[in-house]
Amino acid sequence: MNLAEKNRTVPDLSVLVRSDKLQLLYRQSFPAIFVSIINAVLLMAILWSVQDHRVLLSWFSFLLVTAMARLFLFGQYRKAAPHGHDVLSWEKPYFITLILSSLTWGVGSLLIMPPDSPVHQAVVLYFLIGMSGGAISVYSAHRVMTLSTIAAVLLPSTGYFLVTGEFVFVGMAVGAIIFFLSAIRSTGVLGLSLHQNFLMTRQLEISKEEAERLARVDELTGLYNRRAFYEYGKVLANNSQRNKDELAMVLMDIDNFKTINDSFGHAAGDAALKQIGQILLQRLRKSDVFARIGGEEFGMLLPLTSLGKAARLAEELRKVIEGTHVAYENESFTITASFGVTSGVCDIDTLVRQADVAMYQSKESGRNTVICDS
Repeated sequence: MNLAEKNRTVPDLSVLVRSDKLQLLYRQSFPAIFVSIINAVLLMAILWSVQDHRVLLSWFSFLLVTAMARLFLFGQYRKAAPHGHDVLSWEKPYFITLILSSLTWGVGSLLIMPPDSPVHQAVVLYFLIGMSGGAISVYSAHRVMTLSTIAAVLLPSTGYFLVTGEFVFVGMAVGAIIFFLSAIRSTGVLGLSLHQNFLMTRQLEISKEEAERLARVDELTGLYNRRAFYEYGKVLANNSQRNKDELAMVLMDIDNFKTINDSFGHAAGDAALKQIGQILLQRLRKSDVFARIGGEEFGMLLPLTSLGKAARLAEELRKVIEGTHVAYENESFTITASFGVTSGVCDIDTLVRQADVAMYQSKESGRNTVICDS
């Protein structure tokens, strides 16, 4: 609840979108591991009568190893449940395991392809094209991964068919190349659509968060406004009452603020308010809630703070403000402030009322003083 959250940097949209894409990949590509194994079993059954069983089993064994590596990675990812920038550290291992699995299909197809059976060779290419088509739908969130997967699966056998020089095989290779070129175009269109969708979603989220933030921030000082002060203050007060912890309240009002505006102009008054905001940001804790709750009035809620400690803080702030020169154009002037301090285990309205009485007494006693609620 500190003011630092109001001064945060705007998140990098490109990083957020990239993380969203990777999260989608992890969610939707898990079943693809089992689809790959099932297709491998079907292909082995088709080739069983025309290929050396040891070759088929060796290929299938290596495919199982890559599948287990991917399953282990997915398990670790779900266990870690990363968010935001942390997701990006899982991109490289995902890509490595994906390429290993894809190369097992692409390069392995050259090993399991029967050299003397054109029909079975065509069947192998059919399976490879099917796997490549599936890659477009499964990995479409990441175009580079999609095209890398298709290239690793399809191009080794395509190159082999081109090298043979036989008309039928060359024709199949050309068809595979056309499919790859169409995949380049389709993944570009689909990838752009998904990217824009992710980008728009993130932009809407950021816009909503910014609107909610601005609704709680005083634009001039950068501190919380009255709404946020009471909103977060009620949370602190409720926690204080539930745990029987003391909660201190300090109200501060700039002395003779109307005179400052009349003598130097309203812009000078704004400069004084900004200066106060900077002092509070520098002097108060992250756990404190402080805000500009009126024209020249500021409120501070100090959890786990006794009346004595709150009074000492108020006195420290009083001295700092008294010794501060507010620079405005070619002039400078000094300001002072009056403080009212209270503490207790009670609701925020009671604390505000007690601190307000004390601050009024500070004003009546000559200003530029700290008065504690008795």
